[in-house]
Amino acid sequence: MSFCPKCGYEIKSNEGYCSNCGLAMTNTVNNLNQQNISTNNYNDNMMFNAYNNVQPNNNYMYNQNGVTNGNDGNKIVMLCVGVSIGLLLVLGTYFLFFRHNSDNYYFNTQAYEDDKDDIINNQTSNNQSSQPNSASKYQTVIIYDNVYEGVTINNATDAKNLIIKDSVDQKDKCPKDIQQVENELIKNYGITAVNLCEMDVDFARELGNVFKKIYAEFPSVRKSITNVTLVNGTMSNNYIAAFMPSSLFATSKSSSGYPWVIKTQILLNTSYFLNQERLQASVDDGSKSGHFPPNATIYSPVAHEMGHYLSFLAMSKYHQSKSILLVDNNNVNSFYEVVEDFNSGDFSLQMIKKAYDNYVKDTNTKLTLDEWRGTISQYALAKDNSGDYIYDETIAESFHDVYLNGDNAKDASKYIYTVLKSELEE
Repeated sequence: MSFCPKCGYEIKSNEGYCSNCGLAMTNTVNNLNQQNISTNNYNDNMMFNAYNNVQPNNNYMYNQNGVTNGNDGNKIVMLCVGVSIGLLLVLGTYFLFFRHNSDNYYFNTQAYEDDKDDIINNQTSNNQSSQPNSASKYQTVIIYDNVYEGVTINNATDAKNLIIKDSVDQKDKCPKDIQQVENELIKNYGITAVNLCEMDVDFARELGNVFKKIYAEFPSVRKSITNVTLVNGTMSNNYIAAFMPSSLFATSKSSSGYPWVIKTQILLNTSYFLNQERLQASVDDGSKSGHFPPNATIYSPVAHEMGHYLSFLAMSKYHQSKSILLVDNNNVNSFYEVVEDFNSGDFSLQMIKKAYDNYVKDTNTKLTLDEWRGTISQYALAKDNSGDYIYDETIAESFHDVYLNGDNAKDASKYIYTVLKSELEE
């Protein structure tokens, strides 16, 4: 079985074109740079990128509306990509989607009315590529999903240098002061590449404090995030920020395509991160309504994505997958194990149950597991299109709560946070 790398539709072995989107199935790796975003995100639903027609994307997003409509998926999808003659390059690229619920916006009605004309101008097709749209005010020149085929990759240094070159080549017209902030983030927090070209300098510098605070508590998890970048998005995409744990960036000259270079990214939707007023209204409404934890700020959606990142690292450690930057014959099996687990949510649920059992022992609570999770926020009980809980949202929301509120965070958040930390330290 294989799937279209653009839209995720199943491709039969005798088909030369995707019957859903029309993509030619030849030279498909080069076409991967047309993929749309799919991640674990904080967005209009506030954490994940809503997408249409179960098209796979590789991310956790923070949505503004929590749950999106039935046309969007919240499943991690494995894409099978055809490469060269007679060879099949199986790529474990997976995405988590949120369904859009128009009754539960993360921005208030007045904020929407004030920006309605701009929102309309900023709404393009859900199938938009990452290319900038000159008709929209809140856009970046940065392309987050370039893919390189047949390059020379001998080791992790080669992989990181290619990621860095791709990033730096896009900075020609970016202001020097924002480049300075980007370089500070790279140097201080071990991020391989940062692209915040059009972002307000002070805002970008404050985002760095999110990483500073988290890495002070989790110093061992540095250097696994390859990219933090703006990405062109719209209100219709329904995400504020996204975590993309594994996206194909490059394949090698070898006949097998190994090693693959895999990026682990945090994506920031330009419709919010280049419009602080809208972002502020979104997080304020989400926090006041209980959709997010109390006291959410315009910076803290990144903390939610970092919760996904830490959970992903704990899951990778559980499966004895030390790094996914380079994937080859030696680690492809563990790579797929992590992909499958991220899809099923088994390890996330395992951590939650462990935390819940500890809480029951300490308090003799009568709360059920789901009631207990729901004390964190409404978003902690997010479900996918099939009505199944997305347990890693509970992990990310508990982390977000503790990040914001410390000792005043909900008990469920603190217990889950403790288990997450223990999994990373063991």
